[in-house]
Amino acid sequence: MMLSRLFGSLRTYATRANLSKLRNIGIIAHIDAGKTTTTERMLYYSGKINRIGDVDQGDTITDFLPQERARGITIQSAAISFNWQDDYKINLIDTPGHADFSFEVIRAVKVLDGCVTILDAVAGVEAQTEKVWKQSKDIPKICFINKMDREGAGYSRTVKELITKMRTKVALINMPLFKYDTKTQVNSFGGVIDLVNQKVLKWSPQDPDHIDVTEAIEAIPEIREQFLQGRESLVEALGEFDENLVEYFLDQAEGDYLKIPANLLNHSIRQATVNQHLTPVLCGASFRNIGVQPLLDAVVDYLPSPLEARIPEVNHENLPMSYDPKIGVLINGNRNLCVAFAFKVITDPIRGTMIFIRVYSGILNSNNTVYNCSRASKFKLGKLVLLHANVYEETSQLYPGEIGVLTGATVANNVSTGDTIVSHSVKKDGLKSLNKNTELTLRINPITVPPPVFVVCVEPKTLGNKRSMEEALGVIVREDPSLVVSKDEETGQTLLGGMGELHLEIARDRLLNDLHADVNIGKVMVSYKEAIDHPSQESTAENDSDCKFTLSVEPISLDIPVEEVIASDKSGSKWYPLGSDNNYLVVEPHETYRLDNWNLQVPYHSIVNAILSSSIAALQKGGKVSNFALHSCAVKLKGDWQIPLDMESVTEILPLTRNLIVGILDSIPSEAYSVLEPVMNLEVNVPQKDVGPVMQDLTGARKANILSIEDEHEISESSDTLSSVDFHRMAQQQYLPPDMTLKNAQLGEIGSSNKIIRALVPLREMVAYTNKIRSLTQGRGSFHMDYHGMDRVTQDRLESVLNE
Repeated sequence: MMLSRLFGSLRTYATRANLSKLRNIGIIAHIDAGKTTTTERMLYYSGKINRIGDVDQGDTITDFLPQERARGITIQSAAISFNWQDDYKINLIDTPGHADFSFEVIRAVKVLDGCVTILDAVAGVEAQTEKVWKQSKDIPKICFINKMDREGAGYSRTVKELITKMRTKVALINMPLFKYDTKTQVNSFGGVIDLVNQKVLKWSPQDPDHIDVTEAIEAIPEIREQFLQGRESLVEALGEFDENLVEYFLDQAEGDYLKIPANLLNHSIRQATVNQHLTPVLCGASFRNIGVQPLLDAVVDYLPSPLEARIPEVNHENLPMSYDPKIGVLINGNRNLCVAFAFKVITDPIRGTMIFIRVYSGILNSNNTVYNCSRASKFKLGKLVLLHANVYEETSQLYPGEIGVLTGATVANNVSTGDTIVSHSVKKDGLKSLNKNTELTLRINPITVPPPVFVVCVEPKTLGNKRSMEEALGVIVREDPSLVVSKDEETGQTLLGGMGELHLEIARDRLLNDLHADVNIGKVMVSYKEAIDHPSQESTAENDSDCKFTLSVEPISLDIPVEEVIASDKSGSKWYPLGSDNNYLVVEPHETYRLDNWNLQVPYHSIVNAILSSSIAALQKGGKVSNFALHSCAVKLKGDWQIPLDMESVTEILPLTRNLIVGILDSIPSEAYSVLEPVMNLEVNVPQKDVGPVMQDLTGARKANILSIEDEHEISESSDTLSSVDFHRMAQQQYLPPDMTLKNAQLGEIGSSNKIIRALVPLREMVAYTNKIRSLTQGRGSFHMDYHGMDRVTQDRLESVLNE
């Protein structure tokens, strides 16, 4: 029988306003760890679908884009809602695992309350998993060790890697159950040992809905011993954070680990998870339908509701923010203030522009007048939609904590990714009731867009196609802000930048096949930049209207994180990002005008936005080496600027400041400009016997800087000191059952562990590396890389870079 029927009947939809029964979760992992497969099983067992989709067959619910089904990978974050355990509602976002689509993960994580991290039991903790774990460091997680049925799977080995690489304590919720076949002499995975409910669960290969449930204490001696040690370990792990559990164990349970009831353990696990003291660990094999129901139980039992999740970070530091037990986040003490965050934009062929939002406080009503704080503009909403992958359900309201979609012609040009939207929860047009100095200027901190590292040239086939090309590019950039459109000032060419070759290949498919743009697209090239090596002199410009500005341009260090540079600035200046090239506008405090007593006709933010626009345009014009756009520059605005008191528009400010910045850059000598190139963090996984040839290729042809070489599953102490806890020692002391599937593999395979080579390498030298690593390792090697930063091109390589 299904586990949901064992511990509770099959469940109906939650009451929409019951926040304690809502879970906003994401599934994150390395590519091919089984995210989408696990999602399909979740939908099946919840009753959302009546047949299980298959990634290889291209018929999954969440991978519904043509490119996803053709390639068998997740490209966009798909959102879907379903129910579990009578009255729990789960909003689930299945995210991509490929590094080229990391922005999809970043913006999904922004609106999640909890995460399910899926690990491949054979591969262990992989590079992209570590990266996404760090990106979601403030979000409670549970871990699901998948593919336990595969040869070479290592549950215990993977848990040890989880502890040491992710630097987390763990609570084992269940452990793998194996059956030894005397004929084949192979241990086969068929179920789990449930340490909380004291059960042994066995799944039927013939019937995905059938589970055989028996008492763990009555199992064969080997299984019973594993269960007893596992439960003891679980109670002791929780006792470190839960004094009430310790008291119950000593007094009422009389020191017997088996006498602690499941509900008490679940409460303790939940508190420890929500407070991020530890990570619950479960296991299974999603493709074989094993272990998914306990995972769903863990989602509702252990991950936080919107009432327990983190309060969003906003631009007003002193704005009162708290949790109300009935309505969720209470902002500025106003129960009628609705605040929502736009985290994704898509263009649907039927419904047009659709804006994914997360409601943080208040109730959002369809057809209400709302205010976009990020754009300082108001507009009227159309219909609201709950989205189930590619199936739509209209609704009149979105409640706190819910994820929904804005639709209608009015949202198309009024909302972008990262915008904050506010409205009145009751009145149709209640914006006048909101505080104009706080509530109408409120902004949830926006999503950081990573810089593009590859570019392609996009040209219209005829002059008549230019407008449609620009509209199509506008659509894909609106959907995916990690795609960047720029213009080469020297050649007039339109350039499209992206996070990787696959990223741009998908964008190309979207332009040609979905949007039917009549364009020619060039070959993929590395995105180079220029930087200045010395600060400029201050320069002043003024016009006949008595506008006067003094600016300078200075380099931002490539060796120090910009967050540290900003933190070290004690001048009181405000730093505003200029696009995604690590450029900033630095505005000194004004000598006369004060923000809390502003007496100019033009709002302060309008003046800043005008200079932001002119700065971006001027820096995009490029440097003196090869007209590459400028990177890591600080445009500094001195605090003595002037504008007429009666000025009502910033129109004059734009050309004045743009020409001033261009003139400053022209005054910097050519020898003070350097060419920058993207440098990547590279991780290569190769058999030990191939380390020599691969290393020779990396240090020679690839110009790589080798950082380390270690065993694939080596448990090493991190150089980072996140706390005083010794995670290496903890991994060794954690009780874990023997890895039975490792015994199935041939001894030769186990004895010759792969090596992990970590290096920093110029992106230019890694183009087409996939074919090279296959050749060097006879197809047994693999690699993963992600963006590290920009660095100056060495003199010996500069000529070849400029001649590309």
